[in-house]
Amino acid sequence: MKSQLTNHRVDLQDCTIFYQQSKLESSSIPILLLHGWGISTEPYQEVLELLAQHHTIIAPDLPSFRRSNYSGLISDYVSYSKFLLRFLSVLDLQQFHLVGHSFGGGIAITLSTLVPEKVRSVILIDSTGIPTPSILEMIPRRAIEMTVQLFLPRSRLKLVDIPLVFSYNLLFNTKNLIQGLLISLYEDISYLLPEIQAPCLLLWSEKDLTTPLSNAQKMAAIIPDSKLITVEEGFHEWGLWYPEKFTSLILDFICQLEQY
Repeated sequence: MKSQLTNHRVDLQDCTIFYQQSKLESSSIPILLLHGWGISTEPYQEVLELLAQHHTIIAPDLPSFRRSNYSGLISDYVSYSKFLLRFLSVLDLQQFHLVGHSFGGGIAITLSTLVPEKVRSVILIDSTGIPTPSILEMIPRRAIEMTVQLFLPRSRLKLVDIPLVFSYNLLFNTKNLIQGLLISLYEDISYLLPEIQAPCLLLWSEKDLTTPLSNAQKMAAIIPDSKLITVEEGFHEWGLWYPEKFTSLILDFICQLEQY
């Protein structure tokens, strides 16, 4: 089946942002999807195609990851958000639904507080933003998740898509890969959570060992207009392995908002 997504680039002064986009519908508020740490939009292809059947999708590779070239060091969530603000300015997006997974969730939290007038909703999937244990504590947790995920379906995802793009970033974007990990683990942006003005959905796996469910519960208690939905499936990357359920929960939330 022919892809509904096309590839585009925006050349900023010091950075090129690669992004995928489905057809822009004038009646549809676009969904801006921000991917997780260490990868790119590539492992999200099935998710993006399913979303694109119902909504306009814009999905960038984050600055310095994979096809979005940037040679400098990006130090925090605000810096990533400012790149995206410049990107969105070029696209002239007046409103959008903001979906962020993991590291992309931390950026989504920050971005939503910088331009609240543009953000129609915020959907955080197993998001960073509340500090998690140290790297030494995280390694065995990730090892458990990665091992169990080897027994899940979608062989190409676990054996080709994720390893290829992660290896590329490790070789060619090493400093921001490492810095992004440090941001994910240690940068505390919980003080921004009360400032999120848009309706917010938190989607979380009950088995997530990377950003545990307790983080989601803390976020839901602080974000004013928020709703937490948990799933039994998968772990930190559950949405990639169960894209039908993942996208249906996102689209249901957005559909309910747009009816009002």
